[in-house]
Amino acid sequence: MTLAILPLLRHLGSNGNGAIVAFGGTIIVKTSGAEMDHVDIVDAVYEAAIRSELWPDTLCAIVDYVGAVAGNIVYQAPDGRGSFLIPGRMREDLNALYLQHYTSNPYARAFEKVKPGEIAVGNRLIDAEAVRHSAFYADICEPQNIFNQLFLPHASLHERGGIGGVALFLSRQQDAHAAEAAARLERLSPHMARAIDLSFQVNRIARAPELPQRLIDALADAAVLIDSRGAVLLLNAAAEALLQQADGIFLSRSERPSLAAHISKTSTRLANAIRQALLIADGEDTPFDGALSISRPSGLPPYLVMITPLAPTGVSIWDAVDSGARVLIHIVDPEAKTRRQAQQLQHIFGLTEAETRVAALIGSGMNLPEIARVLGISSNTVKTHTGRCFGKTGVRSQAALARLIASIPIAGNRPATPSRTNGKSRPRQS
Repeated sequence: MTLAILPLLRHLGSNGNGAIVAFGGTIIVKTSGAEMDHVDIVDAVYEAAIRSELWPDTLCAIVDYVGAVAGNIVYQAPDGRGSFLIPGRMREDLNALYLQHYTSNPYARAFEKVKPGEIAVGNRLIDAEAVRHSAFYADICEPQNIFNQLFLPHASLHERGGIGGVALFLSRQQDAHAAEAAARLERLSPHMARAIDLSFQVNRIARAPELPQRLIDALADAAVLIDSRGAVLLLNAAAEALLQQADGIFLSRSERPSLAAHISKTSTRLANAIRQALLIADGEDTPFDGALSISRPSGLPPYLVMITPLAPTGVSIWDAVDSGARVLIHIVDPEAKTRRQAQQLQHIFGLTEAETRVAALIGSGMNLPEIARVLGISSNTVKTHTGRCFGKTGVRSQAALARLIASIPIAGNRPATPSRTNGKSRPRQS
């Protein structure tokens, strides 16, 4: 199942009478929560947990049941990127305005201190009279007849510096019954918490984590998937082997494992390129150079790194807090490819291990002094191995040997793929 909330957020609006109309042609039937009892509302909440396209309609039912004018499920990310709200009888244009300019309002700042599971009555926590003279109140609250707010934080949305949960909005007339509204919301609170967590779980299943793993495992080159926070999400077997060498690029073993380079300037450039790719993956229009080379302390040819922003997964807003893959990174090792081709050459022409190593480095474009330095042997020894390669393969120059190596197809044998959890690997059990 795919969670299809964002298209609803873009196309839904209120007709002023409680019905939610999809301008794209689909009509969401009005649900009158005032005509539903507690059991009906709970049923609707759990159905929305499984079918997330029902959340806006279900929120309208909750609004009516509690005795509010509007409501939403909201998440405000600490850096602003990835924030979202699912509206229940709210104006679409004002939702966008709120997320763009007013997430840091007095209510939100006060709600940051409320513990998950507790219900806060907004006007008891702030200077409500001062707020009513603010641009936030004039632009967001007054046009939607919002006089007070009830807020129920949710643990999965209320962590890592963000703030999120269920917000219900009371008109001036409804505020006289705020205690009764809070009591009804409190009765629903455990079901809302379970339903939101269930939505997260359904989203994880819908995103089929084994699919991106299979896709990157199908790539011959090293491939790394990066999540929305810049941390390593998945590695294929080739990437795991390459990063274990720690020859120019490695996996930092921090709380959120990320890619880093041994040269500080290159590491900064790599981090900036990933950051730019994440912005593009989020839909921002920003300059981007997605290719760079990373030098290797061993003296082998540098890695070629290509960074590709990925489109958002499906249309699930839950990815804002349950982060999926956002960036694909290819790490190409020119020497590794020619080494595999040289190994085929070894079987065909009977080269020794030493001759094969020299042939592979010739195929990667290195000259004889560079090969001597990388292998830690003398130039004369390199010349001897090179001459024997010429004799066995029938070529007469380094260029001809490199062309011969490049013409050999690579065998398809690949190591077994380990399973991964949060960017780390764990061998599969046989």
